[in-house]
Amino acid sequence: MLIGSRIKELRSLKGISQQTLGDQLNLSKTTISHYENETRIPSIETLIDIADYFQVDLNYILGIDNLITSSKRTIQASDEEIEFILEIRRLNVYNRVIANPKKYAKLVESRLP
Repeated sequence: MLIGSRIKELRSLKGISQQTLGDQLNLSKTTISHYENETRIPSIETLIDIADYFQVDLNYILGIDNLITSSKRTIQASDEEIEFILEIRRLNVYNRVIANPKKYAKLVESRLP
């Protein structure tokens, strides 16, 4: 199950302890630990509270979407979007695309039917 690892990942990205997360959600540190170790499953209400606290879509917590994190921001991405990024990285022109992403996005758009 992904829920526990996603909660732990979000908590780590935010740099907070289990105790801090528990305090923010009115849960004990032990409860957060159980969620992360997947010995307990949060209720849907708690999952929504966790998603709201971390400002992510509930689909991410449930393992349906992925997060892409940079030094400046974090965004959600589907598996298909991540696969597209990986394919672009394999191309010889990757550095040119990264250097001018708007130009190449317009080029792709102009070639679509």
